[in-house]
Amino acid sequence: MPMFARRSARADASKAKLRLRDLDDREREWVAAHVDLIIEAGVDVDDAARIRTYYERSAAAWRRINPPERDDPRVTVNAIGAAFGEHLVRRMRLRWMLAEDDEGIELAVYDLRTGTIVYPVLLTAERWMAEAPGDFLAETADLVAAKVPAANRKRHE
Repeated sequence: MPMFARRSARADASKAKLRLRDLDDREREWVAAHVDLIIEAGVDVDDAARIRTYYERSAAAWRRINPPERDDPRVTVNAIGAAFGEHLVRRMRLRWMLAEDDEGIELAVYDLRTGTIVYPVLLTAERWMAEAPGDFLAETADLVAAKVPAANRKRHE
């Protein structure tokens, strides 16, 4: 399923030799700083619909700019991806991790019990570059919720 695979071309992410490790202080600070950018923009990270709206508005505004005059969207994309990952962490008690395999290292959120892994920053970047609408955010959250046991989810869902 492409939403859970790191690379679209990978047929079966589960066959890759995936190594996971906890984030160190610097990496946690990176995530927190990017999430703070979204919060400072007035987005409630606990509300996937608000993250989606921010994604769609930001992407539309960026695309309206003449391509040679556009700023690099990485900070915005990273912030949206980090906010979405934080949303999943808060909603379903997933853990931020660094996932490494033969293709590289990616920031991920992970559920130990089910082995469910999502790469929210990479997913956001791929969808941004593909000019995809923000539907993928709710779709991904719903797919993860279907995989993660109800006991792992927060009660306020």
